Amino acid sequence: MNELLSTNFSSDESLWERFKTGDRKAFEQIISLHYASLFRFGSRYSKDTGLIEDCLHDMFVYIWERRTHISGTDSIKKYLLKSFRHKILLELQRTQRRGWVDEDEALDHAPEQNFEEFVVLIETEQLSARKIKTLIDLLPQRQQEALHLRYFEELDIDTIAQVMSINRQSVSNHLHKALNFLREHW
Repeated sequence: MNELLSTNFSSDESLWERFKTGDRKAFEQIISLHYASLFRFGSRYSKDTGLIEDCLHDMFVYIWERRTHISGTDSIKKYLLKSFRHKILLELQRTQRRGWVDEDEALDHAPEQNFEEFVVLIETEQLSARKIKTLIDLLPQRQQEALHLRYFEELDIDTIAQVMSINRQSVSNHLHKALNFLREHW
């Protein structure tokens, strides 16, 4: 097993403190533990894997360079999700300001690709999985984000509120409305 993954840190706080003091192994472990989860989270905002990877890279470089100025945290995952959300939203805004083609517009100009992806989807997924995905895609973005953080990232309501920069009640409302919609249309 990789030496990096077998290193045992007692908690997020101690791993974070080691990272802040310049421990590269601690930093590498943070990346190793959270990269896949952050990538999945980023794919909720963009299908452009290059953009997601660039934002992750930039975020990790930034926190490494600023590590001595970063405050402590009791949850590395929460800190990274919040930072990454901020980074990817900022980058998407910059992309729109530059006048680059929006993803939805690009898909409108490539209907054959959408049809091929749809056929592959039909062949590889079960009917129920397709139906739930279709229903989730009909939800407003914030409800989708709350569902993803709760059920795919397994975060609690308080952590989701901090990541999404909204209050706890708003998270509960987003989840409640989303689940009601899914139940009604199932």
